Amino acid sequence: MKTKLLSLFSAFGLITNAALASSASIGYASDFFYRGEQKALESFQSKIDFDTNILGLDTLLHACTNQSVDQGADSYGLSAAAGKSFSDGLIAFYGGFSHYEDVPGEALSEVFVKATSNIILNPSVTIYRNVDDELFTYEGGLSHSFDLKSVSLDVDASIGNTEVTESDERTYYSVGAGLARQIGAGVDLGLSVDLIDSDDIEREFVFGGALTFQF
Repeated sequence: MKTKLLSLFSAFGLITNAALASSASIGYASDFFYRGEQKALESFQSKIDFDTNILGLDTLLHACTNQSVDQGADSYGLSAAAGKSFSDGLIAFYGGFSHYEDVPGEALSEVFVKATSNIILNPSVTIYRNVDDELFTYEGGLSHSFDLKSVSLDVDASIGNTEVTESDERTYYSVGAGLARQIGAGVDLGLSVDLIDSDDIEREFVFGGALTFQF
């Protein structure tokens, strides 16, 4: 566990020095689920996001890791997307590539298309296709933010369906809420709770906390 913690914090120190980084975070979660499947119990997590404009396209890069404390696999994710928004964000379309893997475990590479809108509840729809097999994943989400006096409250809900094999699929759901408070220049402290459910598990609450850095 000590080695994992040192590696995680060292990696976080390196990525936060990246000049193009838009935001980065490091935190803890009581459990880790991916598409309705439990991958690990208590975990330390970190992620970094980049966004810029290239040739008139909004370009997004994302990298994340989930390091299990004692039980479960370590997980890593990378994604890149480019797209365009119209009518001041009323609707936006993106296309991209994502890679996810468990260590020990299997790897998953996909291409995806995504549509979002900034109308009420900020709906989004994403379709993923496995690049190795003709397997699809469909996800939809809603979210909203409330600015309170000293904190912000974010709520979200999502539903997804993933084809695990040609003859097996899994439907999964999540509902969550998070509170965040600015504790320094460009630094937020957040606490969250999510209710996770799927065809393969009983309903379970996931609790988390994170520090987020805006650059």
